Amino acid sequence: MKRIDTHVHIADASFRQGDAPVTDPAWMLEKMDQYGVEASWISPVGGLYPTGEFFESNRHLHQFCNYAPKRFIGFCVVNPSYGKDMIVDEIKRCVEQYGVRGLKLHPWMQAFPISLPTVNDITETCIRYHLPMLFHDGTPPYATTMAVANLAQRYPEATIILGHSGLIETYGNAIAAVKRLPNIWLSLCGPSISQLQKIVDEADPERIMFGTDFGFGSSDSTLRYRTDMWQYVHMDDNKREKLYFKNADRLIKR
Repeated sequence: MKRIDTHVHIADASFRQGDAPVTDPAWMLEKMDQYGVEASWISPVGGLYPTGEFFESNRHLHQFCNYAPKRFIGFCVVNPSYGKDMIVDEIKRCVEQYGVRGLKLHPWMQAFPISLPTVNDITETCIRYHLPMLFHDGTPPYATTMAVANLAQRYPEATIILGHSGLIETYGNAIAAVKRLPNIWLSLCGPSISQLQKIVDEADPERIMFGTDFGFGSSDSTLRYRTDMWQYVHMDDNKREKLYFKNADRLIKR
């Protein structure tokens, strides 16, 4: 059954974790084909550092996605610690010049509270451009699942994706959030097999999506692990097809 991976990264020239190489687009496509992934929603790792080299990272993302534009879906990155005008201008450039389809924020790695006023500016800009917002969630103090849910409650017009569905510790908060707020979607990337089963059983089947966190360096271990684990999660074929492909394809038309 085909899949869309809604949580993917590329290691770019700004990625400074050890000697991890820049991700190669041909290699990524090869691995996607190997694991039945038809399309990937991709954000650049380098732009998620607190020092915020996101301008160059977004340019690299554009070049990367141009290698296979039907299969690589770009999610730009910005740093809320920068000024409002600089951030809004970069999102505008990414939409109008680079053709991005979403935006990624990582409050834990970028070290900002979601209550920061510029997060409101980013959210309002994403609403204007109809960009889904993919958040890293599940790690305190800045990236708690409920903090992201609070933003979704304040901005019901925004489309908010919990990028890890609460991870291991707070997956229950992700379930509560998606039940309460119709503008929250879940990328099921991080909880254990038993927790994934509970999410699949309880969450709205129209707003759950497959995700892996694939793309760091030259290993496919994360993609392999988070693809294989789904054979142990039970659901009917209709729900599985929605989770694997249809929901993501409906949220972002290619």
